[in-house]
Amino acid sequence: MGWAEFKVKQYHHGLNASWLERRMLEHANPVHFFLAIGSVIAFAYGLWTHELSWVILSLFAAVMGHVYTWTWKPWGKPD
Repeated sequence: MGWAEFKVKQYHHGLNASWLERRMLEHANPVHFFLAIGSVIAFAYGLWTHELSWVILSLFAAVMGHVYTWTWKPWGKPD
């Protein structure tokens, strides 16, 4: 069991996450992680080739990673 799973189980028992813990758990999401890595690569490539479209695409991917983790709901759980 990793740190994130342990902390999530603690929060289900009434404990509140600090701001830093929420950010760490948000970035521990695999989808967000791969979107962040891809956006860093696309951003570096866009700067290297002076292509604004790659820079904009990388910023869009980074924002989409955050939006995904903010709107993600576990399966089978009602709102």
